[in-house]
Amino acid sequence: MTAKPTTPPPSPTPSPDPSAFARIAAAARRQFTALGFHRTTMDDLAGELGMSKKTLYAHFPGKEALISHMMESKITEVRQGTRAIVEDESAPVVERAHRLMAFIVRQISEISPAFLRDLERHHPALFARMESVRAEILPRVWGKLLADGVAAGLVRRELDPAFISEMVVTTVQGLLRPAVLDRLQLPPHEVVDRVLTIVFTGILTPAGRKAYENGPSR
Repeated sequence: MTAKPTTPPPSPTPSPDPSAFARIAAAARRQFTALGFHRTTMDDLAGELGMSKKTLYAHFPGKEALISHMMESKITEVRQGTRAIVEDESAPVVERAHRLMAFIVRQISEISPAFLRDLERHHPALFARMESVRAEILPRVWGKLLADGVAAGLVRRELDPAFISEMVVTTVQGLLRPAVLDRLQLPPHEVVDRVLTIVFTGILTPAGRKAYENGPSR
């Protein structure tokens, strides 16, 4: 009796490796934020990393998993970074303001209009999450900074920190819409830099403005 041919066992899938995981995540972040994730393929990532797609898929099952991981990593980075800056009371308020603005602009500079357009069009839930987190973080860090500024006589006492924080959030949210960026012909980080500069210099006392102008360059 002739034995039935047996199906060869599937090739083993590489076990996820922390260093490879980090390399993949970093490459995806670079390509997604520069080109938009709609134009980036898993083949592109495998080619840049010099690894097989099998290894890539062993760590991330697809672009959806990559973009979700990237978003959560970015959110954690921003939360921790902004908190560390505003809560460092060993530094003067104006120095913290310069550091905070530089940090925010640096974070936004990683994001291209193409990325925001892709997110809004293809992943509206992630776009909404990004906006909700921004609305959570900005009032908290601005509220702390403004309160310390008022106490130091550098921020105008008659202004309502809650109102200022809400104004910053609403303005930034509106200006970072892809359609608005297209009309302005400005990169996201330049938009945020201009908004923060206008708002912050407008709320300072004369002493605060002098300290701000003499502060470190961003």
